[in-house]
Amino acid sequence: MGSSRLWRASAILLLLLLSPFSAAVADEPFPAGALSAVLSNIARGHDPAFGTAVAPALGLDTRSPPGERAASLIAQMAHEFEQVTSAFANASSHEKIAATRAAVARFSPETARDGASRSFEGSGPSLSYMRQLLFVPAAKAGKDPAGRVLQIISRFERSPKTDDNYYEYTDPKDLARSKIIDLPGSATSWTTQARPAMVQDKVYALKKCRHIFVMGWYCNTQLYQTRDLPGSDSGIKLLLTFLRPLPKNADNLAFSGDKAQNIVDGYTAAYVVMSSGDLVLVYNLGIQSRPDSTSLQSRLDEGQKEEYRQLVSLIETSLDVQKLPF
Repeated sequence: MGSSRLWRASAILLLLLLSPFSAAVADEPFPAGALSAVLSNIARGHDPAFGTAVAPALGLDTRSPPGERAASLIAQMAHEFEQVTSAFANASSHEKIAATRAAVARFSPETARDGASRSFEGSGPSLSYMRQLLFVPAAKAGKDPAGRVLQIISRFERSPKTDDNYYEYTDPKDLARSKIIDLPGSATSWTTQARPAMVQDKVYALKKCRHIFVMGWYCNTQLYQTRDLPGSDSGIKLLLTFLRPLPKNADNLAFSGDKAQNIVDGYTAAYVVMSSGDLVLVYNLGIQSRPDSTSLQSRLDEGQKEEYRQLVSLIETSLDVQKLPF
């Protein structure tokens, strides 16, 4: 995004946050202002569900204070979600997929082509953008198609993949005193043995780890919540994710060394799930920030696509769909 467009998006976000909430979201097909407000409240530690211990992704301009760096990325995310969801909602039934993919291509041609991608900006600090795009036949998902699809996505996010180890904390607001549920990955850990769907409006704390031979453990501890998007007449669903910072002695005693550290210093992500006509749109955008450069970029990009293929497979199996449209 060019600097002038980003400045305008940030200015719009500021106006929305300073205006009465109901006025900011009225009559918008996709209330981008509402999404900005939700993400901003969490990022600033003002959301009662997430609490104050959050570490949002930070923009690359180190001359700006952290709050402005976080706000710039949230404005960017809200703009992208607004463009993609508006293209989906406003297109005719037989043009929805093509119109949405064209909108996504303005931000990531690779995602529009392959359904998922992971791209990188900067070398120190640096950003990693993770995107996923998919469509689900609404008729296969029951009376609340967006809600049903989000349930499947939350099961997937909560369940370890084959090469991973997950650890779920019983108290997201007090990691040190939590009991730890050990969730080793296996061939069935994300399919027939997937964890239950997340309960709406409840916050979950998960440490997701992968051990790489010789290099050791790579882990991030993150907070998750599913909720409805405020101001949305069409029942838009969200799955939100923020990094949980781990200052010294903040983690549970079950973890030490690399397992008690995050490999990134900030993360902001959202799945947006909405139904229009005979389709459900799923669009996922997450941004990670690091103080240094990201290594193994091509491997991370392929890992993002493999996880996307797993999610598609789980949705197809759960809803008895032979092949999702794309």
